[in-house]
Amino acid sequence: MVHPAAIHPLTPGSPVYAALKVGAIGSVVALRFALTRRNREGHSDEPAAPVQPERNRTPHPVSRKKKRRRRG
Repeated sequence: MVHPAAIHPLTPGSPVYAALKVGAIGSVVALRFALTRRNREGHSDEPAAPVQPERNRTPHPVSRKKKRRRRG
């Protein structure tokens, strides 16, 4: 009996099918990595908004109860 993969190369179980499947999965992962990296670096079609200088911020208020605990 002849193995079905010997008759047609794209039958599951053949080395050609395995190579194509691994290549397809690898290309999807590479494309996703490239798009994620592109978005993280800030490359986009729209112009970047001007960077606003940081304001001097007041520290977050601490309740009186916490202040009493910290002293002691």
